[in-house]
Parts: sequence; structure tokens; C-alpha cells
Amino acid sequence: MPQLPGDYIAGFVDGEGCFALKFRRDIRHERKSKPVYFYWDIEFAILLREDDKNILDQIKNTLNCGKISISKRGAARYAVNNINDLTDKIVPFFQKHKLRAKKSNDFNLWKEAVTIFKRNQRLKLNVEFGKDGFQKTEWNPTDLKRLKEIKKEMEQFKSRGKDWKWFK
Repeated sequence: MPQLPGDYIAGFVDGEGCFALKFRRDIRHERKSKPVYFYWDIEFAILLREDDKNILDQIKNTLNCGKISISKRGAARYAVNNINDLTDKIVPFFQKHKLRAKKSNDFNLWKEAVTIFKRNQRLKLNVEFGKDGFQKTEWNPTDLKRLKEIKKEMEQFKSRGKDWKWFK
């Protein structure tokens, strides 16, 4: 499969890409107590119609990371969530191949969030999980505060964003 020019991908991402920083709330419905978990998530994504999947395959091949999925509604989605791929491949790629539209401001804020995620990444996995099977990750409070600020600053560059009632 052919590799795409970096400037082509940057232009494509200017129009169709997303640098996402999300604060998520998940409920474990399979458990009687239905516990609620809050966590941060970060990703780079491109969403297109399924009949445009070929261009996503070429972008994935060029960036050498990420996954492509097809939804039931006929959308093709390329996403990179792995913090090492974001740090080592995606950020350097867009530092070399500059974004030209307002997405460049979004990227600069997102890039700072990637650095925070990397800094707070669990370096060593604990084999003995807690009694519930989960591990708690302790984040630096200053970093958590900055993530909230970054998320708020990024809203101005998003076409549509909603604030969740639990994110204050």
C-alpha cells in the first residue's frame, strides 16, 4: 500500500481530524451495585463514510499505528489511543507536517495533554490487582487541574462540544 505525503495528511486532518481529550463516566451495569468510574481518555481520530475507508487505510499505513473500525451506521473510523504511539508517532508527525487551520491551536493544547498523560502513565503494572480487579492510578493533582484547563481551552476549537454535568 502506498505511503501518503505528510503535508497531504496534515491538510486532510485539518478538515477531517480530531484531537480529542475526554473526561469519561462509565457505569458497570453488570454489577449489582452499578459502580460509576470516572477517567480521562485521549485520542487522535478521523471519521469518514465507509466508502472512504481506503484513504484511512493509507493514512494508517503511513503513520504506522492505530486501528480502523466500521460502525453499524456505515462510518469508518481511524483512531490512535496508545499513549506511546501518540507520543512517539502522532505528535512528532504533526510537529514536522504543520496543520494550517484552527486545528493547529487545538493540536498544541492536545500535545500538552499527551505529555501529561505520558508523565502519569503507569510504568510498572501491578500483577496483584485489588479485590475488585482494578488498579488505581494516582495522578499529580497539578496535572489533573491542567487537563481540566486544557479541555476547557480546546472547546473553542471544536465544532460542537458539550459539557457533562459531572465535569465541573
